[in-house]
Amino acid sequence: MDIDINAIVERIQDASELSYNYYKPLVDRIIAEKASEKEVEHLLDYMLDVCHDDRMLNLFKKVCRLYYSLYPEMIVSDTGL
Repeated sequence: MDIDINAIVERIQDASELSYNYYKPLVDRIIAEKASEKEVEHLLDYMLDVCHDDRMLNLFKKVCRLYYSLYPEMIVSDTGL
């Protein structure tokens, strides 16, 4: 079985780029407007699946830092702190 590592790496990078481009506007919106606990929880839950990329991790952290004072129990629950 011949595995083309470069092709795999390229696909992972493409997926990371798509994830970032999808979640960046959602994070910008949730930062600009006060979101409900459910909205924040859902966003963070979905983002956890794609936080293997530094840019996605930074977006995740932005949301956590902003909403920690409003929803500390949910943030701790979602981050495993």
